[in-house]
Amino acid sequence: MKRLGFLIIAAVLLLTPCSRAGEIERIQEKGVITVSLNRDYPPFSMEKAGTVFGLDVDIAHLLADMLNVKVRFIRPETYDQQIPKLLAGESDIIMAAMTRTVERGLQVSFSTPYFEVSQAALVRRDKAPSGASAYFDLLEIKELRLGVKVGTTHEAFAQQIFPSEAIRGYPTAAAAAQAVVRGEVDAMVADSPFVQIWRNTHVQLYSKINALLQPVTREFYAFAIRPGGPDFLNWLNLFVDQIRTDGTLDLLKYEYFDQMAWAAEEVKPGKKLNRAQFLKNRFLVDKKAMIEQRRKAFQGKGNNYE
Repeated sequence: MKRLGFLIIAAVLLLTPCSRAGEIERIQEKGVITVSLNRDYPPFSMEKAGTVFGLDVDIAHLLADMLNVKVRFIRPETYDQQIPKLLAGESDIIMAAMTRTVERGLQVSFSTPYFEVSQAALVRRDKAPSGASAYFDLLEIKELRLGVKVGTTHEAFAQQIFPSEAIRGYPTAAAAAQAVVRGEVDAMVADSPFVQIWRNTHVQLYSKINALLQPVTREFYAFAIRPGGPDFLNWLNLFVDQIRTDGTLDLLKYEYFDQMAWAAEEVKPGKKLNRAQFLKNRFLVDKKAMIEQRRKAFQGKGNNYE
């Protein structure tokens, strides 16, 4: 009996490393990683002329490049399908501006956060209270009609604050924003990046729609994988730490939130950059910023350069 017990323990110890390496090995043997993206959520995931692009898309290509595999994208019709499709094996990872929550953590394993956000809102100016600047100012609107993207933390948060009859669900945040424009609802709620980008890309509607962006919460986007894959999770955390510390994430934020070339009428998504190219671009951006900083410092000295 003692010998049998010893053999069982030895077998478990031998099998454990294999099980830990399973998910990464499976993806690499398959040669492709299937990534589940958001649908119509600028600037994280967008589509023009049949091409999917965005901040999350660029990160997915970098992740696949580091795993030395190809990348395949799926985009569920509604957000509440993200986790079920992951658990059913239809995707390997969710890279869809997903907020880390304890409730979702019971179903999936979350990576280290890669983006911080707050609850925010778009509201019709003819309905907004005077001086409105934050999400909670919506509480002052009588008989509020509020649009939310179904299956999201925005919907869950709104349900805790507003009457259920005031809330109307939409498949995407973009659809909820259009409902505000049409007057179908008085306001819509979403994470601050979406509200910020929507405001900046709809300047013609500034006189009608107000963006409430003053931070009221602290929430974090992360990538989600199936539970039970510690090797994949550890590697994923290392990946996130690397793109944060080497400047890749800062460069992507600059390109998508400041430069916003993607918002042009005709966008020709360029060749996907690998990590070395991202770092080269980051070096050039930093160098330009340094030169500009020195130029401004010299301008304050007049013509007496020494």
